[in-house]
Amino acid sequence: ILTKLLRETRADEPDFRRIGQFIGGDVALASAVLKVANSPFYGLRTKAASVQQALALLGLGTVTQLVTGLLLRQAFTGAAGPGMERYWKASMATSLIAALLCRETARGDSGIACTYGLFRDCGMPVMLQKFPIYADIFDGSALTPGEPVLEIENERYTTNHARVGAQLARSWHLSDSLCFAILHHHDVLYSSEALAQAETAAVKLIAIGLAAEQLYCLATGAACPEWALAGEWALFELDLSRDKFDALAARVRASINQL
Repeated sequence: ILTKLLRETRADEPDFRRIGQFIGGDVALASAVLKVANSPFYGLRTKAASVQQALALLGLGTVTQLVTGLLLRQAFTGAAGPGMERYWKASMATSLIAALLCRETARGDSGIACTYGLFRDCGMPVMLQKFPIYADIFDGSALTPGEPVLEIENERYTTNHARVGAQLARSWHLSDSLCFAILHHHDVLYSSEALAQAETAAVKLIAIGLAAEQLYCLATGAACPEWALAGEWALFELDLSRDKFDALAARVRASINQL
């Protein structure tokens, strides 16, 4: 589906009817597209009743990015359980909050921000499938506040979820800036060397991802230790005041249960 979709979207004159057919041919995917498109995070005045309407209302680029992220979840259908359900729920919510932040701050493309939110930690379910004992990192029980998760992963497995996630993103033909942001999304917490050489778009994505995670944690009562370390940096990069951030937190809190 993704190959056909990308081929059609890159044509000189994309055929929206065919694109709608590609997506609509998978009932679960089409239903997920409509559910997300009609969520409060997109704020559509007219609700989409079909994939074709979602294409018209959201635009081809946004729907393509949305489908890419939804297909990512389908790729992990063999990995079930309460832990995975919590992961996908948090991942989807964070991706939609990232898109909302992008629109509210006029920082980049909201569709790309949505995809980044879904792929940012996608290396974690990959590592869980490869290494069953990774479960204590996946559920957070092996982590202590202030201890870098990448260090624990590197010590155990000589690789980490950021590196694995970036490799997966490249195999899905995501943009270089997206892959870079996935690879370095923890670096702002402990080292700024990589970010100093990064494209502005990639740095903004990392900031959006961190802010989106904090907004999700505020809405659900969870903790986001990394916000204490780099929250001020993220707000600066997004030119986002504390008052506006607090207002967004209230909007997210009111909408989170509708996902």
